[in-house]
Parts: sequence; C-alpha cells; structure tokens
Amino acid sequence: MTRQTRVLATSGMFAIAAVTVAGCGASAQPGGEAKPGQVTEITIAAQDFSEPLIDDYIIKDLIEAKTSIRVTIKKTSGASGLMHSMLQQGDIQMYLGYDGTEFTGPLKQSYTGEYAGHPDKVTQYVKDQEMKQFHAWVSPPLGYEDTYALAVTEQTAEKDHLKTVSDAVPYAKDWVLATDSTFQARQGDGLPGFEQAYGIQFKSAKSMSYDVMYPALQQGAVDAAIVYSTDGRLKKLHEVPLVDDKHFFPPYHAVIIADANTFQAAHLDQVLAPLWGAITTDDQMQMNYEVDVLKKNPADVAHDFLVDKGLIHR
Repeated sequence: MTRQTRVLATSGMFAIAAVTVAGCGASAQPGGEAKPGQVTEITIAAQDFSEPLIDDYIIKDLIEAKTSIRVTIKKTSGASGLMHSMLQQGDIQMYLGYDGTEFTGPLKQSYTGEYAGHPDKVTQYVKDQEMKQFHAWVSPPLGYEDTYALAVTEQTAEKDHLKTVSDAVPYAKDWVLATDSTFQARQGDGLPGFEQAYGIQFKSAKSMSYDVMYPALQQGAVDAAIVYSTDGRLKKLHEVPLVDDKHFFPPYHAVIIADANTFQAAHLDQVLAPLWGAITTDDQMQMNYEVDVLKKNPADVAHDFLVDKGLIHR
C-alpha cells in the first residue's frame, strides 16, 4: 500500500502543528516567564479522525507536562503532500506522518531494488533526505505501523497456529479473501505482487467496503481480509493481523516531521524522546478501539496512555 492511497481514502490521516516563537535561541522550561527565543505556544492541527487525534493529544499532554509551552489542537484535513508543502512554506512547523509516505511522496522513491524488503533502509533514507533536501527533522518511529495486513479470526489463528503471512500459505488455497476496491488491481504493492512475493494463492477474492469487510470476516462470510493494522475493529471482532514477515509492504511507521530550526529551538527532540518506540501497534489499536468503538474522548484515552506508561502523572 502507498500511504498516499490510504490518505486519499481517508481524506488525509495526518496531524500538523504550528508554533509561535518569541525570538530565537532559548528553550522552553517548566514555569517562569517567556525568554527571548523561547517557544511559548504550539497549535497542533489534526483531521477529525481517531488515530491522529489521539496521538496529537499524547504529544500535547507530554509537552505541557514537561515545558511551559501552551498547546492547542485544531481540527483540519490534508494529505501528506499538502502538509509537506505547508512545512516548506513556513505555514506550519510540524506534522505527524508515515515514513513510507514520505519515501514515495515528497521524496519520490519506489519500494523496489535495494529498498524492497529492507524497511530499515527506507526509514534511514527518509530521515537523511528530509534533512538534506528540506531541512526537515524526522523523529525516530513512535513505535507502531499503520499499514495493510492480512487478517484472520482468532479462532483460525489459534486452530492453524498462524502468526505470520508465511504460516498462512498452505491454507490460503481454500480461503475467500476480502479486500478494498483498489487492492486487487493495484500493481506493485497490491494483490498480484502480494501473492507472488509469498507464493500464496487464494481460492477467490471479493471487493467490499471496510464497514462490510470486518463483520464478513467475523461471521465467516470470508476467510481472510486485507485490513489496516491499527484498526480498532480488529479488537472488537477478535480478528488477528498476521505479521508481514517478508516485508512486502513498505514501512509506514508513524513519525513526527518538523522544521529543524523550530524543533531544535524548543528542544522538543528531548521533550518528546520518551515517545520514540513507546506506542506499539497493539497500543494504537487499543486506543483506536476505545475511541471508535467504546466512544471514549480522544483526550482522555491519550492521557490514560501516558499515565499507564509512566510518562506523566495523573
């Protein structure tokens, strides 16, 4: 999956942030008055969608707990290309993105050749080239990936001892597979390439919307589905995403992308460092489940996550 395809499908699953800086050079510290160069305000703008909203509130709470910076979240929308352009124009100073999207989008690369099957190379390329070409700082991954995954029910996974896609190869010939409307026809990272990479062959494939797909899998109308790896409905319906052990899909680690000068002026690399690697795919799925299915407030879910991880006090 290209993240841009995902963005178009969801009207842009990204968060952005704009900051106000009083002068330049000094960092923000807890309490006290603003000093010349101190970052005093940050506005984090996000699409009204559970995943980026939750992560925005996590960032907001951690910054406000560790500094005197005041953070405001403003809902908006926008795809990765737009966010990247706004960053370069100075309209924003930060956004939450995915390394695979930056790789295939602003950096105009393809998950082929030396990069195919080597997600670490993609992640490093994005970090190096965003700084070199755009003076944009890319954080280490927050921990989770939001990408396509082959999913089965918990019962199927337990019965056949399935943990990876490779484990599923002997069984797939008897499976009806559900996918979205584009996956079957897309070249490169679609169904034809997926089957070739794994030597897997499904009995048949059906195209359906995600609102239909998840219950269809749970009810046995299909045997497997290509889903989004952090979707909270997986937890609700007891469905298991299998590990992409051949790294067929490009990496889509959540990362923060920021104007290097602004980020360094506020020392946010230090403030936000506890988040690097802290949000697992299971963590994000659970938080999405709590917001999308249990209808909890995203701010409350984010706050509880930070408290549970011991990153802030209640």
